[in-house]
Amino acid sequence: MKAGYKEKPTQEERILRLLKKRGRRGVEVWEFMMPRPKGGLGIAQYNARIWGLRNKGYNIKNTKPGHFVLIEADSVQENFL
Repeated sequence: MKAGYKEKPTQEERILRLLKKRGRRGVEVWEFMMPRPKGGLGIAQYNARIWGLRNKGYNIKNTKPGHFVLIEADSVQENFL
């Protein structure tokens, strides 16, 4: 049976998962935007997704232009992952 759209992780969830995986190394913007078949997430509107995560309480910092790091990941309630 084919998976429905509700079973797939959202773009926010995919970004958050990558930020957590990378830890202090962070993620470069091109990794959000690069097409999925080439190893990226394929998310052109990454700023909107990061804004959504920040509104949910995640502390995501720009350490330099085009570079994002999740800070204090353990202090946020994980209500959708």
